Order: sequence, then structure tokens, then C-alpha cells
Amino acid sequence: MTSWTPKLTNVAGEDGTVGTGEFVDASGAVVFTAQIVAKKETSAASNAGFGLTLPVPAKAGVRVVFQLELDGRDADNGVWTGEGLLYASSDGSQIDRLRVTTAANGAALANVGHLYGDAEGATAAEVITVSGSYIPA
Repeated sequence: MTSWTPKLTNVAGEDGTVGTGEFVDASGAVVFTAQIVAKKETSAASNAGFGLTLPVPAKAGVRVVFQLELDGRDADNGVWTGEGLLYASSDGSQIDRLRVTTAANGAALANVGHLYGDAEGATAAEVITVSGSYIPA
């Protein structure tokens, strides 16, 4: 496995997160796991929410859905499941959207657009984990 440093995309102002990741690029596929830890409060630049860099560019024109888990603030406010989306219209340079389930609208998915990090009394970070595989460019 090869290490790489994933980064959030579509971030407003300073990115208060730290990323770690590992991937394998072999036999025509990239398999990866990325982890983003919110150390400081971080917000998305738009209502589209955050995206995520990939270790190797993906083949353009292919829609891919990745598994995502978000451990809530202080890691005691629950774990939400969701998805990372690479749209067919994407150039393949990054995951376009990070989305999780929301209690506000049943099982609907909402874009992840804010991480508390150290805000509002949080003492332990939120953690986003994304994993999956895709065809490289």
C-alpha cells in the first residue's frame, strides 16, 4: 500500500482538517481508504458541501459511489453512513460530494458542509472515512 494525504475540497477559508490515506493502484483499479479528522471548525464554500481529493485521478465520464462514515462530534454523537460521489460529468480529479444521512428528512442524504472540530465545546474531532475503488484515468 502507498500512503497519500487526502484533502477536503470546496473549503471556505482555512481548512482545519488533517487527512491520512492509503491506496493500491494495480491491475487496472485503484483501491483506497481516506480519513479526514476535523481539528478546527471547517465550513464548505458553498451548499454543495465538501469534496475530497483522490490519490490517482479517476477515469472521466464514469459515475462512482464510495462508502462514507462520519463519526459525530466528540465521537459520541453517533455515526452516520453515507456516500462519496464521483459524478459522470466530473473530470475525475476528485470526489465531487460527501453526503450523509440526516434525521431532518428521513433517510435522505445531505451534503457535508460543516465540521465542528474544536467549536462549541467539542474536545475530540469529527472523523470522516471514505473507502472504495475506481478505474484510474
